[in-house]
Amino acid sequence: MMQNKTVHDFINIALLSGGWMELDRLYLNNQIIALIGPTDDEETETLEESTKTSRDLLNELMEIAKSNQKVDSHDLKSIKELEAKLMALLTPPPSVVNALFSQHYDATEKEATDYFYLMNLTNDSIDENTLLKKEVEINRQPFIIQAKQDTSKELMSSVCSYCFESEGYGIEKNANKRIIRMNLRGDSWGFYYVSNPLLKEHCIYTPETHEPLVMNRQLQETMLNLVDIYPHYFVSVNPEVLRLAPHGHLYGGDAKIPLALAENSFMFDIPGFVTVEASIVDWPISVIRLKTTSKKNLINAMEYITLKWQQYSYPSLDIIAKDEDGKDLHSMIPVMRKEDNYYIVDMILQDNSSEFKPTLAYQNLITEEAWPIDQLGIINLKSNQELTDETIEKVTKSMEKQSIFRRPQDGQKAFLRFIDTL
Repeated sequence: MMQNKTVHDFINIALLSGGWMELDRLYLNNQIIALIGPTDDEETETLEESTKTSRDLLNELMEIAKSNQKVDSHDLKSIKELEAKLMALLTPPPSVVNALFSQHYDATEKEATDYFYLMNLTNDSIDENTLLKKEVEINRQPFIIQAKQDTSKELMSSVCSYCFESEGYGIEKNANKRIIRMNLRGDSWGFYYVSNPLLKEHCIYTPETHEPLVMNRQLQETMLNLVDIYPHYFVSVNPEVLRLAPHGHLYGGDAKIPLALAENSFMFDIPGFVTVEASIVDWPISVIRLKTTSKKNLINAMEYITLKWQQYSYPSLDIIAKDEDGKDLHSMIPVMRKEDNYYIVDMILQDNSSEFKPTLAYQNLITEEAWPIDQLGIINLKSNQELTDETIEKVTKSMEKQSIFRRPQDGQKAFLRFIDTL
């Protein structure tokens, strides 16, 4: 059979995606030629297997398309649209993706997410490119500092990007978006990966219903159900999303984030919660860690600590529970994960007064979406920023400012005063 080598190798990847069979090879060849124009064909039976990635092959196909004047090399929008059409051949329909995910899940949960993540990498739905990535120490704890390339975002003004209706919507990269369906105790939820990830295997968990989420017991139970489904991932929430987003959603990723790897600095007991291990985490900001085999006990302990924190003031350290209008200033961000049979939550204490806000210098360094992921130990700088000693110093100072029980300002003693109120 005579076929262009690049087209042949691209079709091989399409067949491996699970959406096509060998019988479809001629059809796929014709679809590609229709998009990019005529090619220089050669005998393919004798050609060796390619080691090129789908992105490498896509770039070669795009060069053919440009030479055939199928796309204007100066028209970025048309280029993105043609790339999406070609990558669509590497993207099975949602029913096939979900069926294959389920098959892999029957083996292990990680095998399922590995399959889905690789599919998103292969069809270019995930952009992993980073300008820099380095592990640094912030107050003796390992943080990851990275900067990513700016990527264009497809406008989806008529469709909410968190609704199931966004699956395959549009004519650019989002056309190849796929969502894994989940039934969480009768509620329909979806799972997919972030196209421009801020952490390893950055993913979104979203309910099918277009409505806000509220941090209550039901949502906490949902989060724990999710770590049952994906025990190698963590689940957390952005408080701003809870407050403002018309379509609430959670986020997660690889559970081995820096915060999860941090050691406990002080163990303590919570009266009435004998099955729950509690500790202060050795971390630049103020974090309480709870660990137990019981979901119910974990949520009860979380609710108890949260209520105590909402009522706690220590004026000499500028810790005030309510503002002048009586509005609560104290909240917490839960970061949930699972280790063996244990459920673990890292409760990141929040004080929303200006006293504990990130510094302006730090805000100018990081990307718009970087918070609260930075509190997990992953700092995402803007693409024009370089990692210098000055950068690290600005990050360190901001983390110290965000820490409610600051070190070395008798921070541990002040933290223990709050623990004593429990």
